[in-house]
Amino acid sequence: MGLTLKPEGVFNDEKPHIQPALTGKNFKMVFFHLKAGQRIPLHETSSEVVVTVLKGKGNFFAGSYDNISTLSEGESFFYEPDEPHGFEAVEDMIVQAVITPIPDKKLQL
Repeated sequence: MGLTLKPEGVFNDEKPHIQPALTGKNFKMVFFHLKAGQRIPLHETSSEVVVTVLKGKGNFFAGSYDNISTLSEGESFFYEPDEPHGFEAVEDMIVQAVITPIPDKKLQL
């Protein structure tokens, strides 16, 4: 049976909003809602992560804040396991992250 998933969270003026979307047997999908200027700081996980910009534009960091790729709507970026990664909204932005396998610890902001 199929399932339609939509980002339904809200933008928060104080900090990024994290909306858990779906947890499968081997993966987790999360939507991030960031106002322009908000950031998900560099962090690491033992999982592979694919992020896709659904709305807006942002800078995506791999390894350090000095290694930047700017992505717009419809563009994706892949992070290797244990690679420090994070992102910052240049414009109000919604990001979908697919994480596999499911990480042991939850991202804390």
